Amino acid sequence: MPRIQALPKLLLCFSLIFITGTGSARENPEKFFSYLQEVYNRHDKNLHDYLLAELNQYVVQFSDSGKTAEAQYLIARVYQEKGDKQKAAAAFLKTIYLYPGTNWQQEAAKEARKMIAEEGSFKEKRAKLLALIDGTPKGQVPADRYYEYLYAAPMLDNSEVYSLLAEESRKFLILFPEDARQDTTIRMMAEFYAKKGDKHEAEVSYLRLEYCCAESPLLPAARYSRGVLLSKELGEHKTAIQVLSELATKNPQSEYATLAIFKLGEIKKEKTKDYGGAIADYRKFVETGSDSAKAVDALWAIAEINTDNTRDYGGAIAAYNEIVEKHKSDKRAVTAFEKIGDVYKDKLADYNKAAEQYVKITEVFPYYEKAPELILKAGSLCEEKLKDYKRAKDYYSIILDKFPKHKSADEARKKIEKVRVKADQQ
Repeated sequence: MPRIQALPKLLLCFSLIFITGTGSARENPEKFFSYLQEVYNRHDKNLHDYLLAELNQYVVQFSDSGKTAEAQYLIARVYQEKGDKQKAAAAFLKTIYLYPGTNWQQEAAKEARKMIAEEGSFKEKRAKLLALIDGTPKGQVPADRYYEYLYAAPMLDNSEVYSLLAEESRKFLILFPEDARQDTTIRMMAEFYAKKGDKHEAEVSYLRLEYCCAESPLLPAARYSRGVLLSKELGEHKTAIQVLSELATKNPQSEYATLAIFKLGEIKKEKTKDYGGAIADYRKFVETGSDSAKAVDALWAIAEINTDNTRDYGGAIAAYNEIVEKHKSDKRAVTAFEKIGDVYKDKLADYNKAAEQYVKITEVFPYYEKAPELILKAGSLCEEKLKDYKRAKDYYSIILDKFPKHKSADEARKKIEKVRVKADQQ
């Protein structure tokens, strides 16, 4: 019992020690920076990661200190010592953008210019990077300059730099919590994670917009990106369907709503095998009339599902016909015409309609390179399946009349002789 009664007093003592210690240990920016300089001057490779963490803490914690520009410059130099030239370039660029008019901006520009000129990995982007270094940041206040930097640094286009920029985006959110560009910065952070290959982090960063920027006009784009990422990269198809469906419902006027509808069709067709749902979504997309090329994609997908999965051959023919009738200028229209013939031949065994379809192509698309071959196919169907030798002869003759120099012409001549004999024997 005495020990139990003494416990509150003991806890109180520890609390007082902690509170007193915390107050007296509050860091002075000048002394903290002197400490960082001493550690940096050791140039100890074993301390590189530790020093980077400490310098980054200083930059955030003492953003208004007279030593902050130098601390940022030292971050770039540590990356150089580590041999991480891409991150060093990004850190030099940050010094240039965030601390204009300082000696450290000039030093950073000089070092970055030299490194980019000499390092082979920068060769393809050298001219554009040098232009960024030599340019003058337009921002008049720190938030504007920081934001400019976040837009400029992706020019480096390196996976490790994207990791660094994701953290830089987070710093912007911490340093400028009232800035109107919080939503844009969150979206950038998600994209940086995605480009780095950190798919889970990218997904939840897109989700962050839902909670933190509920009125942002960027939400439709973020929802679409999140839905695609969930399905394509993370394999979470059901969640992706939920996200994309909500986008189509909540933001019906957005261009991303129609893209979401199309993507829903893709996911249901390829991933969840919900063929009825896929057809409904593709049909809904076609009815939006938003994109002619993608409308053909949707109709083609409907035809494929009906041919390969639901065996609704009439539905397949109707979809291909819609491509031919409404999207004749699309290069796939002639192939759709041919596909109709294939469905009649291979799925419905309606050789009469198949032959008619193959020959009709030459009327609608007279310059189609495969036209002679399709007429030959039509003639063969009449000859072998329908035993209609006169009709077969007529089709073969079309090749000789319209395409006398085509490679199919010789075969057509031979077939004409054969069907004449067969016709005489009937």
